[in-house]
Amino acid sequence: MIKGCVGFSYVSGRLYGHMILVRGKRTIDIPLPIGIYFVMARLWRSDNFLGKFLYEKKDWQVQLDEAKSL
Repeated sequence: MIKGCVGFSYVSGRLYGHMILVRGKRTIDIPLPIGIYFVMARLWRSDNFLGKFLYEKKDWQVQLDEAKSL
């Protein structure tokens, strides 16, 4: 499980995509080769068991409450 993973970004034509992590007040962009990027992004977005097991997404209300408590 990757804590703080909020999403992925990709610019068309590039060989690297980025996984975006949040740590406190900072964001960290981790470059991923395009093949690994597509696999990770697909698992993160999917509704299958493996995706939910690897990437825990909290309910938006829980995320909002946690953000307010910071």
